[in-house]
Amino acid sequence: MMLPAINQQQVRQHFSGHASEYDLYARVQKRVARRLIELIDDDFLTGSVLDVGTGTGEAVRQFRQQAAGGSVVVSDLAHDMTLTAHRSLPNSRAVDADARDLPFKNGSFDLLLSSSVFQWIDQLPMVFRECARILKPGGCIAFAMFCEGTLQELGKVFSEALDNCNSDWPDHFQQFPSLDAVESALWQSGLIVDNCHVEIETDSHASFRSLMRGLKKIGAQNASQNRPAGLFPRKVMAEMERLYIEKYKTEQGLPASYGVLYGLARKR
Repeated sequence: MMLPAINQQQVRQHFSGHASEYDLYARVQKRVARRLIELIDDDFLTGSVLDVGTGTGEAVRQFRQQAAGGSVVVSDLAHDMTLTAHRSLPNSRAVDADARDLPFKNGSFDLLLSSSVFQWIDQLPMVFRECARILKPGGCIAFAMFCEGTLQELGKVFSEALDNCNSDWPDHFQQFPSLDAVESALWQSGLIVDNCHVEIETDSHASFRSLMRGLKKIGAQNASQNRPAGLFPRKVMAEMERLYIEKYKTEQGLPASYGVLYGLARKR
């Protein structure tokens, strides 16, 4: 599966701009981080750890509650995120880093963590090869990422609203990778796949505006290279809101679904 090109500069800007308020809105991301740590084998609870795309450091904080010790490095493409994570994690080291080109020597870490990050990268084989490079022999990569099914309700009403409004605004909704595509990228990297599966998370919102505001506040905005410049048409946004309420509203509010892919793989 070939994903549309993602503008990494936009990703950096989106997340850097919301580092201070990310934890107030990242409910799903926190649950995903906790679930990821539950899946890691006890053999990897000691040793050297690198958290790639650390955000505010939630995954490695959860890890620290289980681990007996070992060194921790936090890294993120967004500088403000790296700083936020480092401040909340005593004795950690920090470095800004792009997951496609990690600034570490071969065989530097026993465990590589990554939670809610890899969906923002359209070159997964390159990323997993880089992860394999910096792992020690027998080392493990444990990651969680959003995959197909994520925000499916929003994607459907976006497409339908464009049609209903006869809008020439292109359908640039963020595409998420499939399980098959991720497994294929892992095998291409030479890693041994121990576990790769999808679980569904659902979050509820009081209104359509709170849903959209929450996505913006965690930096999860569309970063597709195909996203057109200019302001999004108001009439399309209004039609999206109408359709979302009509099709999906429940007693709990407006649901937003997330396909979460969890992966565990080892270096030979």
